[in-house]
Amino acid sequence: MAAEHAEVRGALAWRLPTGLRMMGEVRGSGLRRPSYLLRRADGQVVQVSELLYLVVAALHRRDTVEQVLDEVSSAYGRRLTPAGLAHLVERRLMPIGLAESVGSSAASRPWAHPLVSPSMRGTLVPTRVVRSLAGLLAPLFWPPIVAAVLVALLTVDLVLLSRGGVLPALDQVLTEPSLTLRLYVLLAVAALFHEAGHAAACRYGGAEPGTVGFGIWLVFPTFYTDVTDAYRLDRAGRVRTDLGGLYFDAMFVVALGAAHLLTGHGLFLLAVLLLHLAMAQQLVPTTRFDGYYVLADVAGVPDLFARVLPVLRSLVPGAPQDPSVAELGPATRRLVVGWVLVVVPALALGLGWLLWQLPAVLRPTAVAVDAQAEQLVAAWTAGRLGGIGSSVISIALLVLPILGIAVLLWRLGTTSPVAGTRLVKPRSATQEAAMTASLPTGELTAAVFNDAEMLPRPDDVPEQGWQRVVYRMSGGNLNPGPGPAEKRRAELARRLRTPIEGSRRVVVMSRKGGVGKTTMTLALGSVFATLRGDRVVAVDANPDAGNLAHRVAPPTKRTVTDVLEDLDEISSYAELRSYLSQAPQSRLEVLASDDDPRIGMALDRDDYHRLIGLLDHYYNLILLDTGTGILDSANQGLLAEADELVLVLRAGVDGGRAAALTLDWLDEHDYGELVRRAVVVINAVRPGVGAPLEPMTEHFSQRCSRVVTVPWDPALETGGQTGLSGLRRETQDGLVEMAAAVADNFPMSGARR
Repeated sequence: MAAEHAEVRGALAWRLPTGLRMMGEVRGSGLRRPSYLLRRADGQVVQVSELLYLVVAALHRRDTVEQVLDEVSSAYGRRLTPAGLAHLVERRLMPIGLAESVGSSAASRPWAHPLVSPSMRGTLVPTRVVRSLAGLLAPLFWPPIVAAVLVALLTVDLVLLSRGGVLPALDQVLTEPSLTLRLYVLLAVAALFHEAGHAAACRYGGAEPGTVGFGIWLVFPTFYTDVTDAYRLDRAGRVRTDLGGLYFDAMFVVALGAAHLLTGHGLFLLAVLLLHLAMAQQLVPTTRFDGYYVLADVAGVPDLFARVLPVLRSLVPGAPQDPSVAELGPATRRLVVGWVLVVVPALALGLGWLLWQLPAVLRPTAVAVDAQAEQLVAAWTAGRLGGIGSSVISIALLVLPILGIAVLLWRLGTTSPVAGTRLVKPRSATQEAAMTASLPTGELTAAVFNDAEMLPRPDDVPEQGWQRVVYRMSGGNLNPGPGPAEKRRAELARRLRTPIEGSRRVVVMSRKGGVGKTTMTLALGSVFATLRGDRVVAVDANPDAGNLAHRVAPPTKRTVTDVLEDLDEISSYAELRSYLSQAPQSRLEVLASDDDPRIGMALDRDDYHRLIGLLDHYYNLILLDTGTGILDSANQGLLAEADELVLVLRAGVDGGRAAALTLDWLDEHDYGELVRRAVVVINAVRPGVGAPLEPMTEHFSQRCSRVVTVPWDPALETGGQTGLSGLRRETQDGLVEMAAAVADNFPMSGARR
């Protein structure tokens, strides 16, 4: 083993591609073994096994082959060999765009092209607009509102059914061409509202929706919403996202039904009927409609179509069971096999019917296009803009379905026999064992008598919201579980409690003054001191007179200068503690800078090296609030001592430019690893004020570990003493998210620069 390590000892020959995002374990999975999701910068989501995910995580956090091997082996419970690591990276991760060689240019990355999915796609509503709209609509998923909408839908349907009048309404619409156009417009608006429902449900669960797009599904124009981030949610959150569109359809039906009852117009009644048919169609799980995603999320298998060929191969008499089928749990396997036995004949019959009817579709389409072309020429000659627009739209509506059929047939002709399989297939236990050597297993001892092994896992008890009311009123017999907001906060708390090996040094900096750098240092330390219980100290390392200590409590008369003068005499935590102030709420300890106006010499690099060496002995977490001058000896010394960097800025072109230039300087001066792990905090964000966040977030997320936004809060603008309890809930959540992002890198502790 020593010889093998010697062959690959040193810096890694691979790196992760820019923008790769680790989405975590698939929650509520239907697989026997855990599976994990990663999202590339181009949006493609890849499902991998636990071993591959651990390798990606180690490549993100470690700098040498030895460190990667040790981390993966420790986490996986088996010793990963150097040859196994090279095989995993070069044969499994690199071909699918999850790793690349150091120094090489970005290679082309494979993209999944599901056969039964929209083609000719384009963006209709950008991400920024979708997320803003989703945030406004998300409260509509509050359970009492959902119940009220469903009751209203049932009431409207019963009233309309008792009154009848569908045939007269159809006759009215067909005899008036202008009403037909209005009906199309109503249905198009309903379709967009349907997509807004998916986005709002995604946001309600705690995930972030993407763009709303358009495309051609088989022969029909369609809209779709990018809710890929919903994979991070639990099963209930994913199913809510799947059904969000149908829920918004129900609201639209209620509105149309009320309009019909008030006006008596048949247009609204016919629109209600067509929307009900569309809702029923959406529940069909044979194609990528909402029903398909509901079934996939209930089963806990995010790639049902990728299982079609493996299931068919496994059904052949005498054939061995495909690994993609064997890895499914028993109940999930029965569900998936049953779905395949339904969907394959249904799609085959549908495709056969489409090919049979194709000549009958092409002939009248060609005649209609020719007629519309003649009308277009006549309108162009006469200068009638309305006629020109009408003809162009009519030709587009006639041609798009034919183009959709052509694209579908082209896919069928160019798709390989393994098309539709997952971009990454989790390995079987046998395949992974070939690359690992088992670590010695412990003997059966009294250690197995612990809560995790002997007791069932208790259900999560809700602590707030309507879920808490139901739980308390039922005496604990009905437990709906924590709500989405409570689950999100619990997940943040779990990330915050990531263990620290030894001490951790976090530098908080900004090249531009007035952005709230000191406030973010105080907030970061307060969150950690409150929610972790470690010894946390914040050091005012501003070379000029800083005000960090004044923001937590009346400062002591002792400062960092006194600590340095008495450094050799401080031999215990109790002695050091007398030099520091402490926040009354969070118990955060603060070491003040020297603001004596008689001082003529600032502390330098060596002074802070000595100071941090002392603090390492007594504190788990050391936060260093720096000045704005990156070329100062003190600041360069702090960067040399740092394990992590928090870069604070405000939304705006000048703030973003200053922060980007800071990263450029760090990259040029061999702090590239510090940049890659950095957390960027966009502070004091106010809706509609300042530059758009999307370009800034996109830029810094490509260069750094995380980008976090902290909402503006009037309590933070005073510059006085402020505790977390005095802040708005959304501001508290933003600060906790910032601290969790910093804590995500804590497993890297011990790897000093």
